[in-house]
Amino acid sequence: MNKQQLNKYFRNQCSPEEIDQVLEWFQTEEGMAHFEASLHRDMHRYADDELLMLYPDIPTDSLLLRIHQSKKNPHRFNHRSSWKIRAFVAVIIGCILAAHSVLYIQFANYAANHPPEITYRTISTEADQNRLVTLEDGTHVRLNSNSSIQLPVPFAPDRRDVSLSGEAWFDVAADSERPFYLTAEQAQIQVLGTRFNVKIDSLSQNVQIAVAEGRVALNQQADEEGRSAILTQKTFAIFDLATHEMLIEQTPVENYLSWFRGRLYFYNDPLWVVSRYLERIYDVSFVFDTQQIRDLPLSVDLAKGDLTTVLDIIGQTLGLDYSFEQDTILWITQQPTITTKQ
Repeated sequence: MNKQQLNKYFRNQCSPEEIDQVLEWFQTEEGMAHFEASLHRDMHRYADDELLMLYPDIPTDSLLLRIHQSKKNPHRFNHRSSWKIRAFVAVIIGCILAAHSVLYIQFANYAANHPPEITYRTISTEADQNRLVTLEDGTHVRLNSNSSIQLPVPFAPDRRDVSLSGEAWFDVAADSERPFYLTAEQAQIQVLGTRFNVKIDSLSQNVQIAVAEGRVALNQQADEEGRSAILTQKTFAIFDLATHEMLIEQTPVENYLSWFRGRLYFYNDPLWVVSRYLERIYDVSFVFDTQQIRDLPLSVDLAKGDLTTVLDIIGQTLGLDYSFEQDTILWITQQPTITTKQ
């Protein structure tokens, strides 16, 4: 059989006589071998998305019409020719499935290269307002007054990103497949499951992190050297936004949570340590009249109130006086009361 006539047949350009010749040839051993080779070749060719684009005009309509017409002329076909018809149908179905696969792959590639627009949600508080919220992953966040968090909705499938302004307490739900990232100014905190407090102090230009449970990694954003620090349970860290220095110390962190727990707790802590807590909580500075005063141990559990009330209680406990000038408090030895005889 000549190739030109076969091409005419598949292009639906044959006369009735030529069609009979082609169909009869397909019943010969040579025709069957040619058909099986063509079937194998075409299945691979149309399964290839690039080649499918080169051969987009699969003559399904004409082939199906020819098959339909053949049913009206059963004398042209024997049992072997009907097998060939079913094979032709298999080729057509294979081509259609391949085309659908290509479209699916192209759609998936387009979706990967054109991700949907991210929607962000902002949760905030006003002055003298605390707010407890639960995120979609089960993480609990308590916002201090004049604070806010911003997060994508929903979280990405491989990570959870949250940005903080102000101060907040985080109880992060564990999810090893989706690390939790918190951005606070130039500092980034990465956690898997932990409880910690973060405060952005705009006056002191620093970020304060107090870890109550678990482990977090404190990183500087855009740090070419990749510097980071691991903070563990009962660790307090200060990240200086101006110098990018990190100060890390092991210390009880309960008092850094006093803004929502409402209490200050000290056990046998020297006054200079207590004063440092108060500096960070109330945004003031302390100085000491003597070294002896600086080292006085303090054990007290008191409600967190205004600064003057807290100073009065500490002073009465340790037998100290204090003077308050602008934002600096001076601890001094309490002067004995002098009484005069009448």
